[in-house]
Order: sequence, then structure tokens, then C-alpha cells
Amino acid sequence: MFLPALKLFLRNHMPHTIITPGLQDRFDIFRQVVITAPPNPLVSESPRQWRVRAMPEVLPGHGRKPGSPAKFDMALISNGIQPRTLEGMRVGQVRVIFTLPRQFGTYSRALAYIEWFTPLREPDRSSGLHHVSRSTRRLHRNAAVIHVDEIARPCHLIPKMGQAVDHGWTSANVYELASDFYLNTFIDLDTFCMSAID
Repeated sequence: MFLPALKLFLRNHMPHTIITPGLQDRFDIFRQVVITAPPNPLVSESPRQWRVRAMPEVLPGHGRKPGSPAKFDMALISNGIQPRTLEGMRVGQVRVIFTLPRQFGTYSRALAYIEWFTPLREPDRSSGLHHVSRSTRRLHRNAAVIHVDEIARPCHLIPKMGQAVDHGWTSANVYELASDFYLNTFIDLDTFCMSAID
């Protein structure tokens, strides 16, 4: 789904590009982006920084080099303006952070390939948490290429359990196996304040 999302991005943001991206293209990939937000007077007088990671699994190497699990962070996506509330925010899972190769022209802004979740639904009556699920289009995950500066901050999703917990879920696979989630607004003071003002 990366190539269709990139083609749509190029059509909308670089309409004069005549090269169509394909499997032969190589991109500079980054493991994380650091987001700096201005001070929130409700929380702190200092600017805040968050990391959003997009790292595939690393298998154990030869010798002593250990492997590491994949880390594709969830994030709140905005229109590039650092928001104070959840109004207009949407959850996306960041899969790749990259820049365009030179053959597409000069484009200095970093980009992210994300998989969307549905818009935030009304808060649950008992928990007060917003419900989201994977967004799909034509039986595939709904994905897009966005500017990195549209990533407002990382967020945390709690899988919706139902009557019983699936014992096959682990921290490494739950985002892939579960279909419904709650946006955890209790994870930190910033997120709680955003939800309380909303």
C-alpha cells in the first residue's frame, strides 16, 4: 500500500513530477522523529519533546548482537498545527519515516507513511475513552503519506478486550491482531488535558 499512497501524495503535492514511484526506487529511511511542542501552561512552562518510532524487527545477529522487536508507534495526527484539544485529531500508526529521492525533484520536508484508524468516536460512557478501529479501504488498511510535521505527538491505544482476553495477544502483536481500541487519555498529563478541554 506504500506505493499507491506515495503516488497520491506526489499527485497532490508535486503535480509536475513525471516520474512514477516503483519497486526500484530507494528512499532514505529514519528510525524515529523527535517532536518538539511549545509549552502547555496547564502542564509545564517548558517545551515538551516526544519520540515517534518506525522501526522494523531486527533479528538476532551473529555473536552477541541481540535482536529487537518492531516498533511502529501510534500517533495523533493534526494538520501541522500543534493542537490543544483532541478536536480534529486522528490516530495513525507510523510505518515509515522517509525523504524523497532526488529523481522526484527537490522536496526538503520529511514524510511519513501511516495507516489510519477511524475518526475518534464519542467517549465510552463508563470509561470516558474514545473508541477507534483500523480504517480500511477496499479490504486493505487505509494508508497515506503525510508530512512529518503533521504528527502532533505519540499516543497509546488500549485493545478492547470484550468478555475474555485473547491469550495470543502480546505487546509485540496486539496492534496487528486486535481490531478495536480505546485512546488512552490517562497515559500522561498532556493527553489528559487535551481530552478534558475537548
